[in-house]
Amino acid sequence: MKRFFCGILLTCTGLILLSASSLHERIYLQTDKHLYLAGEPVLMKLATTDQEQIPLVFSKVAYVELVSESVARLQIKVELTNGTGAGRMLLPTDLPTGYYRLIAYTQFMRNEGVGVFFEKNIAVLNTFQSDYYPAESGKSLDDVNPETSKPEPETISLQPNKTAYTTREHGELILTGLPENMHTLSVSVAGKEFVPVTASDVSLFGNNLMKKPAAFAGEFLPEYEGHIITGTMISNETGKPESGKTMLTPGISFPGEGIRFFSGQKTETGDICFFTSGISGTNEIATILYNADDKYRIDIQSPFVSEFAPEQMPSLHVDSTYYGQLLERSVALQVLHYFSDDPSVGSDVSEPFFKMKPSMSYPLEEYTRFTTMREVFTEFIAGARFRRNGDKQEISVLVKKGNYFEYGSMPLVLLDGVPISDHDVIFNYDPLAVEIINIYYGPCMMGGYRFDGIVELTTHHRLHQDLNLNRSTQIISYEGPQTYHMMDIPDYSDEENRRSRIPDGRHTLLWNPDVPTDGKTSIRLPFDTSDLTGEFQATVEGITKDGYFIFSTSFFEVGR
Repeated sequence: MKRFFCGILLTCTGLILLSASSLHERIYLQTDKHLYLAGEPVLMKLATTDQEQIPLVFSKVAYVELVSESVARLQIKVELTNGTGAGRMLLPTDLPTGYYRLIAYTQFMRNEGVGVFFEKNIAVLNTFQSDYYPAESGKSLDDVNPETSKPEPETISLQPNKTAYTTREHGELILTGLPENMHTLSVSVAGKEFVPVTASDVSLFGNNLMKKPAAFAGEFLPEYEGHIITGTMISNETGKPESGKTMLTPGISFPGEGIRFFSGQKTETGDICFFTSGISGTNEIATILYNADDKYRIDIQSPFVSEFAPEQMPSLHVDSTYYGQLLERSVALQVLHYFSDDPSVGSDVSEPFFKMKPSMSYPLEEYTRFTTMREVFTEFIAGARFRRNGDKQEISVLVKKGNYFEYGSMPLVLLDGVPISDHDVIFNYDPLAVEIINIYYGPCMMGGYRFDGIVELTTHHRLHQDLNLNRSTQIISYEGPQTYHMMDIPDYSDEENRRSRIPDGRHTLLWNPDVPTDGKTSIRLPFDTSDLTGEFQATVEGITKDGYFIFSTSFFEVGR
């Protein structure tokens, strides 16, 4: 039954891939600015279209890599909803000064090769380095990325309500002439850049969409439902891949509260695909091979390209005229890190995958506490028990058979979301560390696999501590796709906030990657200046439902 179901799933996936082979997906990436200091976050917006630049809702995950010449230095995954998504890439404080390539793509685009990937350049300045010299003459970034096309964007008006502001002042951006059929719109306000970085975003948008389709490989599955995690079966004895072990059952789980277990489907190449959904910001992932007897494991593969054709970038030099601005911005960045929290830390899985209520739930603090798991299950756990099989202990759970129940022999056992194949681990576990035991009577279907019930143990700290797992189960760090999050900005229309003694070192004053227009042709967007002074640039970008590009900029001053 399991193999029959998995065969249907893979066949359906293959048919979808075949029918999508005539689809040419493209992606566009916008950033809040083009010039960054090492230690700043790159805030980005992504939007997918077809080759005719009509908005496309297909892939659910985008991949972005920061590339130095040919090797990726940073990589992130971004969740796409209705064809758009917003991500955040934090630049390391030791990233060297220079120009870098931001490359964006989906897994489905990889079937046409890297030639259809979106690419733009950003500049990074490391203020802890001392290699700032007058700009070189006769060499610019335009020699690397020449403008080959200039599509005409829709004409709109973007104006601040004032041409000059003081620090910590409340202002507004006024947008007029917007089309009624906007698909997505984003806006950024950041300090004006003083070194050449890239061709205009208008030309980048057009160049990306005009890339000719390449031969369709059909090797990469489209992520039209969610992130596909790929793994390889490895022999623990030889350390080499093993593809012929068809009797082994692969699975992955996301540790934490709630059941998030996904079964694996083996492909023709011997890889294992886990079709996940609703997974984001995950810090840990547990892989398991049932019936592996400690001989085999699953190694998770990177979904990124990682290496690209080398491209020589020009040197980045900064005129000494801007030393004062750099010093002020660098100090403000360090103060900003000190007084604010990193929003990328502590992100969680979105929702439990398995939402069925347990048949029985046992908060152990409400019962007599025993010192062994055998006593716990024997004295008051109904519908689940330990039984001996040779020299091993196995957990059995009640399974409904027509009008009666009997104990089954293939339950899914989880401790803080970590799947346990060797039930001796639970038998020898300290019950005083467990807070709740949930029992789900079988049968239960999980991603095409049938389990004779589920035993879910949750510890007090949800940290799956003191687990003595065999080598067929691994717990590794894994970063899931990022979800949309709003930029945290103060509101200086409130006088108490304006007089706050907490420094405000924001160089990006406003970043909203998803501005709702609701069919309106004119909108007003509030923003607040920070403690930084100088010239600032406001930029608005968007795509209409019929494939027209929106782009406009304006400038204003901030003084004391």
